[in-house]
Amino acid sequence: MSNNGLDLAALVDEQHGLVSMKAYADWDVFRVEQERVFGRAWLYVGHDTEVPRNGDYVTRQMSQDPVILTRDNHGQLRVFLNMCPHRGALVLRSEAGNAPSYVCPYHGWTYENTGRLLATCHPPGRYEQIGAQHKQRLVEARVATYAGLIFATFNQELGSLDDYLGDARWYLDLYHARTPGGMVVLGPPHKWVVNGNWKLGAANFGADGPHATKVHGPISRLSFGDFAGAQEALIKALEEGPAIVMGNGHNGTTSLSPEMIPEFLGRPPECVPLYHQALSPGQVKVVARNFAGVQTIFPNFSSVEGPGRTDLAEPPVCFLNIRVWQPVAPDRTEIWGWFLAEKEASEEWKAMTMRSGLRTFSFAGTFDQDDAEVWASIGCATRGAVAQREAASFEMVQHYRGQLVEDYPGPGKVYPTIWSEVGEFDILRHWYHLMNTA
Repeated sequence: MSNNGLDLAALVDEQHGLVSMKAYADWDVFRVEQERVFGRAWLYVGHDTEVPRNGDYVTRQMSQDPVILTRDNHGQLRVFLNMCPHRGALVLRSEAGNAPSYVCPYHGWTYENTGRLLATCHPPGRYEQIGAQHKQRLVEARVATYAGLIFATFNQELGSLDDYLGDARWYLDLYHARTPGGMVVLGPPHKWVVNGNWKLGAANFGADGPHATKVHGPISRLSFGDFAGAQEALIKALEEGPAIVMGNGHNGTTSLSPEMIPEFLGRPPECVPLYHQALSPGQVKVVARNFAGVQTIFPNFSSVEGPGRTDLAEPPVCFLNIRVWQPVAPDRTEIWGWFLAEKEASEEWKAMTMRSGLRTFSFAGTFDQDDAEVWASIGCATRGAVAQREAASFEMVQHYRGQLVEDYPGPGKVYPTIWSEVGEFDILRHWYHLMNTA
C-alpha cells in the first residue's frame, strides 16, 4: 500500500526482523502515522490525582492535537480539543487551573466545562437562528480510566479501553494499582525535547535489553550496590528478564533481582503489607524482585521503575516514572514525564522517591541523558537519502520465535530474555500493521 509515493508495505520486514530507516526519519511516514496510528489508539492524557476537584483542568497533547483534561462541574472527567470551534484559537493557554467555564481570547465565545456553548459575540438568539448546530460544543473525546490513568480517543469506532489494554492490565497493576489507595502524581510533568523519533523511546521501553549495560552500565551498578559480583548480578538480572508481548502493541519486561538482593528493595516499608491486599500472589512475587521494570502501552505511553541512587553511602530508593513520547517531527520528540508514589506512603518517602527519580529518569537524570545522546545520534545519522535506503536490525527475533516461558505468573507471550529483541520489534510490527490499514 502506498501513500503519496511512499511504499508503506516496505517499511517493515516481519519475517527477518528489519525496519526501514524511513520509519524514523521520513516526513510522509510521520504524516500518515498521525491518522493511522495515533488516530486509532487510546492515548494517555493524565492521572486522576492531577484533577481532584470539580473544575480542575490541565492542558495536554494527544499527538499533534492540544487538548483540555478537566473534571467538570458535576465531577465527570472530560477531554476536549483545545480549539475554539468558531475560528480555531486555543481556548486555554495555561497549563493548569480551575474554572467553571472557558472564554476564548479571540472573540469571547464562552464554554461551560461540560463543553456546552454558553455565549458568543453575537446578539442573543442570533446564532441559534442560523442553525449552526456543529458550533454548539467544544469537540469532545471519549474518556476512560484504568488504575487512575486517564486515556482518551477521538475515534468513535475504537473498542473499549479495557479491551484495548487487554493483558497489559495485569502488568499495569504492578506499577499503578499495587495498594488499595493506588498512586498519586508528585507534581506537574517535566518536559524536554530530544532530537530523535518518538518510536525510539517507545520501543526502548518495550524493552531494549542490550543497551542497558552498554549505555547505562556504570550508573546501573550503583543501584545494586558495591559488593563482589555486582556487575555479573546486574547482567544476569537483565539478561534473564523476560520479554513480555501483551497484545495490541503493548510490551515490557520485569527484570528480577537475584536471591542475594533483599526482597522489596527500595520500596516504602509501610506499603509492603498493602501489596498483599491489592495484588495476586503472582503479582506480589514479581513486585518483590522487580529490579528494573519497564512497559510501553502502545503507541507512546511508558512506565519505568527501579531502585535509584548516585551515592553508595545512601540506600537505594525505588522510583516510578511515567512518560509520553510526544511526536513533534520525524526527528524530534517532546518527552513529558511524571513521578508517582503510593498514596499510603509517608511524605518523607515520597520526597525520597522524587529525588531518586530526578537523579535518574528526568531531563537532567543520568539515564535519560544517556538515552537522549544515542537517540539524537540516530536522528542525525538517518536523515539522509542514503541512510534511508538502509534498515534497522531486529533480526534476533528469528532465533527466539517459539521459545516461550510457560511458568511465568503473568499473561501474554513471555520470551526468556530481553536480549531477544522481541518486545521492541513487536511494537514496530503493530505500528506497521496500522500503517498499512487504510
